[in-house]
Amino acid sequence: MSAQPSLANSALEAWNIQLAAAIAELTTDNYFPELLKQLSQSIAIDYPQVWLYRCDLPPKALYFQINEKERRAQIDNYIDGSYQLDPFYLAALNNQQPEGLYRMTELSVRGFQQSDYYRSYYAQCDTADEIAFMIDLDEGTSLQISLMRNQGSPRFSDEELDFFRAIEPTIRELALLHAKLTNLAERAVDESYVAPGFEKNINQAFDLFGRSLLTGREKDVLGLTLQGCSTDVAAEKLHISIETLRRHRKHIYKKLDVNSQAELFSLFFNSLSCFESAPTQDPLAMYMGTEDKSS
Repeated sequence: MSAQPSLANSALEAWNIQLAAAIAELTTDNYFPELLKQLSQSIAIDYPQVWLYRCDLPPKALYFQINEKERRAQIDNYIDGSYQLDPFYLAALNNQQPEGLYRMTELSVRGFQQSDYYRSYYAQCDTADEIAFMIDLDEGTSLQISLMRNQGSPRFSDEELDFFRAIEPTIRELALLHAKLTNLAERAVDESYVAPGFEKNINQAFDLFGRSLLTGREKDVLGLTLQGCSTDVAAEKLHISIETLRRHRKHIYKKLDVNSQAELFSLFFNSLSCFESAPTQDPLAMYMGTEDKSS
């Protein structure tokens, strides 16, 4: 008696047929919806999402299939600033990992459930497991195809991960071809996409934030922190030791009255409400002045 084919093998057989439907949409904006539709016929996916990451813009959601309640928790809150702590986002733009398929917990530096990202964002989402294809489009631009399981579903099994790893090279090459044929990265910029809670001149807000309270070196450290740079990367960019950078960060936290990176991001995004009215002034100083008056 011959052995039963493994899940990975049976799924691959079906995938070879389903792939044709996705390839037929390769030159259209319907490519990712069709690709994920076909993938979900092989392996159950509760929350499929496709994100475009650029080092100079907030993330752009190219596609997602998610209910309204989870959209607010997963998509809107993510764009509003939680992405700055996302291990996938940081790994993609800081070139911490080569292209490939990764599970969220693989990229967390310490225990995932002890991370700021989990406590401030992920714990509020109906997500039990997440894997993603990480694809580099060009320098400074990355594509992420994210596959999530909700809390009512089991985690992705080893066999299911084997299937996704087996098709990863095909997924990557087709995504690169689709991006090239449709000028995906260029169109994302041309559309002047502005995420909720952000202004078009976000870089100016980065430069001005905290200027009235911090020293020049502290401002340098703060700017790199807000851009999502890790401690090691920030220290290297500033040509200082990690210990010196941590000392500067400690002083920054004390001056801004925050205790964590998550609180720092929250303070920055809250202060943006004051930026539009006076785009040449420190939004933090105006925000803190408003808080004092309202207290």
